[in-house]
Amino acid sequence: MIRSMLFYEPETLDKIKGNETAVAELRRFALSFRMGKHERPLLVYGPTGIGKSAAIRLLAKENGWNIIELSASDYRDKESISGMLTAASQSRGLFGGRNLIMLDEIDELSSRFDKGAAAAISDLVNKSKNPIILIANDMWDQKITFLRNITTPVEFKKPRQFVVEELLNDVAAEAGIKANKDVITAIARRSGGDVRSAISDMLILGDAPDEALDYIGLRDRKGYIFETLDKIFLSNTIAAPLRAITNSEDTGDMLIKWVDQNIPKRYTYILDIATAYENLADASVYFSRAIRSQYYTYWRYMNVMMSSGVALSKSAYPQVKLRYEFPKAIKELSTTKNERSISTEIAKRLQRHIHESLSRIKEYYIPMLVSMVKNSDDENTYAFLESRYGLEQKQIEFLKNGAH
Repeated sequence: MIRSMLFYEPETLDKIKGNETAVAELRRFALSFRMGKHERPLLVYGPTGIGKSAAIRLLAKENGWNIIELSASDYRDKESISGMLTAASQSRGLFGGRNLIMLDEIDELSSRFDKGAAAAISDLVNKSKNPIILIANDMWDQKITFLRNITTPVEFKKPRQFVVEELLNDVAAEAGIKANKDVITAIARRSGGDVRSAISDMLILGDAPDEALDYIGLRDRKGYIFETLDKIFLSNTIAAPLRAITNSEDTGDMLIKWVDQNIPKRYTYILDIATAYENLADASVYFSRAIRSQYYTYWRYMNVMMSSGVALSKSAYPQVKLRYEFPKAIKELSTTKNERSISTEIAKRLQRHIHESLSRIKEYYIPMLVSMVKNSDDENTYAFLESRYGLEQKQIEFLKNGAH
């Protein structure tokens, strides 16, 4: 299923690709509960974007269970855990089905709340009559050491490239995207096994120029731009979005452009949007100050304002998940790539005779040639440019059409 043309969600557990062993363990866990046996909670772990959360939601769906899903920002201390989960861990759902408690981002618990949260979660695990599944990226994170002896680990691994390609072909067909084989292969390779990022690329690149692939290079998953945007727009904490942009390989000005373009895609209320843009404007000011003064400590303030500042601008958790858009600056660069290439070729040929910098030739000399060519129908002018400066016909036509 394609939701809002951004997120793909498989309809059944059988469509979770590349982690069949882990899926079988989830089903064994559910079967034990259906047979009246009490199982230790599962600790599902593995890299971001490979289907851990989706698989657990589908497990609940397959067994007719009500799912109670919480992230790290929801269970920061003993009171919040006890208040929200104690009753759910003991009772049945409205129509008699079990409650499946899913605690996501368990390894992102703030160190300030670790002691209280750890005690409350341990107590919940020991007393719950309903299934509990916890999700972590890193099973060996020191903050969740207390879970290792009271849970059963289930590892989700990055699927291999050919598996991601198969999935992308399915998604492309379902979304009506006519992506060629080379594009699918490039996206699968560059995703590094991150299925969610690969699908996001596929859905966004479906109607974007081919040059857009240049802007999604092979990078560490921590720096992946769509994951970074999710951390900014979908977090309710200070640490998670700030950590995401700190680990991102995109530069500050490009991150600002991405956030700027997509605030209306995530926030609904006018006041939230206005507050987010105010914080982003402050980030832009700090970025400019750092460049002008060469005092890059300003970037610390820039990072806080465009990550945590934007994240905490919302008064309600985003419900509508529209597709992310490329910043207009990227689209314009892609659209004008051919024009800029021709302009540079002309400047290089003129430089052999004018002995000026390329930037000065583009700024002063090319506009003069444009004016000369546009105001003249004389074929001798074209012949002169061809013989004197070695310009080709396509370059002269470029000038005639008003190059800038």
